[in-house]
Amino acid sequence: MLTAGSAPTLNERIARVLILSGTRRPVVRSISRVPDPKIDQMYSQEIGRNSSSGQLPSSLEWFTKTHRIQMHGAFLLLAYHRIHKSLRGTSSQGIMPDSVPRVAFTRTLTWYHEMCGGKDKAVISSQRLYTLIRTFADAQSISQRGNEAAEIKLHRCATCKLPLIIPRHYTEYHCSAHKPKGRRASKT
Repeated sequence: MLTAGSAPTLNERIARVLILSGTRRPVVRSISRVPDPKIDQMYSQEIGRNSSSGQLPSSLEWFTKTHRIQMHGAFLLLAYHRIHKSLRGTSSQGIMPDSVPRVAFTRTLTWYHEMCGGKDKAVISSQRLYTLIRTFADAQSISQRGNEAAEIKLHRCATCKLPLIIPRHYTEYHCSAHKPKGRRASKT
């Protein structure tokens, strides 16, 4: 990956983790800030091929498709928030403040793949996780109202308080275990 004798930079380490996690080139570039030629070289060295091409997933409605996706999305968003919060002010670990969101994303993705038993068993891809994190923009602003421009928000089951990603216009929502008979959710 690197020339002999040189230690990888934080950005290169982030890029490597993302590439090995199956993340596509535009997201690797955006998060790692590694130049394009270096990313191409890293793809060749790490996985033996270029990044897959095509449009990145961008539909936020996808996060509300099933209860499983709603839960995974909510847990990932909360994990990112927790990791981001724990990294703020940690210059003693050698992480500069502008690198905190990138390191938090990488650690969240790594943790998620470990919890799922590998990237191939993950419900939410790294590209979709990137879309979710960017939708909420700043880990400090995750709220019940969600992002004003987004179609989704972080909410909790009205009965058991399980966190879920739901359509933004719903005022009350129940997880699959507590869904009232005959209705799915209340809209405003």
